Amino acid sequence: MKADNIKTIIEKIDDLPYRAILFDGVWGIGKTYAIDEALKENDNVCKISMFGLSDARQIYHEALFQLVLKGCISGKIGEIANSFLEGLSKISEKVGKVKDLVQNIAEEKELFILASKQFSTYHIIVIDDLERMNDNLSLEEVLGIIEELKKCSYVKIVIIANLQEIRPDSKEVFDKYNEKVIDRIYHITERSESVAWGELNIHAGFITEFLNIHKVKNLRTLEKAQNFYDDVKLYCENIGDEYFLAEVRLICYAIVVESTDNLYFKEPDENESDSTKKILTTLGNSLDHRILRYLSGIKSSSNLVNMIFKYYQNEVSINVDVLNTEYKMYLQSGNKPNYYKTDEEIKSVLPNLREVMKNAQNLGEVNKFADEYMVWSDIVKEENEIILQEYRNILRSLLKEIVLEGKEEILSYTHDLFHLSSEKIKKIYEEECENVREFVIDAYIEYLRKSTHGKRAFEYSYKLKSYFESSFYRNIIKEKIEGLYNRDSFPVDDMNDERYHTCYNVMYVLYHVDEEKFLHYCDELKQVCDNMSVHRIEVLVKELTNNN
Repeated sequence: MKADNIKTIIEKIDDLPYRAILFDGVWGIGKTYAIDEALKENDNVCKISMFGLSDARQIYHEALFQLVLKGCISGKIGEIANSFLEGLSKISEKVGKVKDLVQNIAEEKELFILASKQFSTYHIIVIDDLERMNDNLSLEEVLGIIEELKKCSYVKIVIIANLQEIRPDSKEVFDKYNEKVIDRIYHITERSESVAWGELNIHAGFITEFLNIHKVKNLRTLEKAQNFYDDVKLYCENIGDEYFLAEVRLICYAIVVESTDNLYFKEPDENESDSTKKILTTLGNSLDHRILRYLSGIKSSSNLVNMIFKYYQNEVSINVDVLNTEYKMYLQSGNKPNYYKTDEEIKSVLPNLREVMKNAQNLGEVNKFADEYMVWSDIVKEENEIILQEYRNILRSLLKEIVLEGKEEILSYTHDLFHLSSEKIKKIYEEECENVREFVIDAYIEYLRKSTHGKRAFEYSYKLKSYFESSFYRNIIKEKIEGLYNRDSFPVDDMNDERYHTCYNVMYVLYHVDEEKFLHYCDELKQVCDNMSVHRIEVLVKELTNNN
């Protein structure tokens, strides 16, 4: 039965001969959604989730407050309830005895049963999440309460459950008593065809087409996919291209739906003896291959898919510059994806890629356009050595510009940050990062060789000391540190607090590169400087050796 039928059933519930019905179906198929839709105009509805309920008798409490004492704060009847109790006491003397004890759950049961005698139209109690109820609760007690409520005037019960997920001990109880308590069970096996997608913030046209191809049953999965797209879209605030955003949405849905529902996963055949078929099955079952089944024909690159997928898995954050570059790549691909183009069509695209690489505004764009050029030019066997050299020159210049602005951290990032595919581009990127690291260390050492005075000297010495702890820089520093073996690198002569700390940083690096050479130089220096300088050298040497 489709979830659509739920609405029809609920709308006719007043006329149905049943006092208690149950809708059974897997999580997310739309049971609760359909019931909420059917009852949204009905004021006489009490909705109770068994999830988190600590006492089964709280069902009476919720029924009393939601159906009888509407608008009261749960758990506090107080003065608002007095008028109700006074009126009810005229019907039953028992209420007078209850009035001062109304917080008692047992008395709430009696109050609701008494109040229900005054109902003149049907009141619906919806009990959801039966399979998620607290382990300390007894399903037998819950079914007993439902049986009691069925006896109330003008009260009907609607139960929502995923019977497959009921714990084993409760399943035995359910099988034993459900025929006595539940008048009819409806088994929901298909998602609703008439969901109000707009209320879920899901584009109706998109989702209709999507579901015609991919048979998603779980409504919660679709909501989760939409939420993920809304998340990713925040990084696209400067992109107004609806066609590109439609591809981003499709990518987000593909990632979430397949990761969650495994629509295209095939259980391996244990009896299969053909090793080739086994390999193909394993390959086809990999998540990245299954996701691609949703993305046939998109113009966006696999790098964009990979970035969004890694973001979904919390492995990376989305880099807005890289995303904007992916959009430019999308525009460069023309009317159809590069994957479906002929050799000649690819060759016609290459000059544009070269031009945008040369005019790129940031590191992400340079890397992306160069990478794209290399991937396609290699496939169509087009000569690209000149373009590789152009990329190297642009990259080196750009990296130097970035580090001179004080953003040396870029040199600690690997090519993975830019989701590169071409091994040639990866190799050049790593080589140029290494070259610019040398450029940075050369600049620091050359400056400190000439002077250890001032704020810049302290900044460079601090960075040199910090970078020595990094595997990216350690060997470079070891090879170039010789120039700092001079009197100006030690706490002698014209001293102040700032220069003292600069000298300590330089001495730290010299000591850790070659302890024996460093200590020997200190001994020689102490022979030619004054006593206070000797004292300062000895203090710093002691600090270095003690901290080693």
